[in-house]
Amino acid sequence: MVMKDKDKVNESPMRLLIVDDEEIIRTRLQELGEKLGFTVFTAADGVAGWDLFRDVKPDIAVLDIYMPKMNGLLLMHKIKENFPESPVILITGFLHYEQLIEKDRIKPDGFIIKPFHLEKIANLILELTEDMGEPQTA
Repeated sequence: MVMKDKDKVNESPMRLLIVDDEEIIRTRLQELGEKLGFTVFTAADGVAGWDLFRDVKPDIAVLDIYMPKMNGLLLMHKIKENFPESPVILITGFLHYEQLIEKDRIKPDGFIIKPFHLEKIANLILELTEDMGEPQTA
C-alpha cells in the first residue's frame, strides 16, 4: 500500500483512492490521478482499501472488481453504506460485470472495462468530481 504523507494531503483539495491487485494498473492510475491534480492513495486489496478509505476519506474511489481478501463489489458496498455520497468507479477485465450488479440495490457511479484508455478514466473521474471543487492539473 502506498500512502502519501499526511502533510501532502492538505496540499490538494481532492483525494483519489485506487484499489487494484495489479501493480501496473495501480501505477498507471496513480500517475493519471497525479496529472489530474489529485492526491492519490493506493491499496492492493479490498481490506487495505477499506482501511485506507476510512483513514483518508477520498473524494472518489476506483476499485477493481476481482481482488484478494475483499472484492471490489463488497468494498463498494461498504463505501456506499457508510459514505453514500462518495463516487465509486469499478474496473474489470470481465465483460459480465453488469450481471454482477443488475439485481443489486447499490450501484457504482461508473464502469471501466480493461483494457482501458486513460483518457476515458480521466474524463469519468473529472465528471464525477466536477461539483466537488477542481483539482489543479499539472
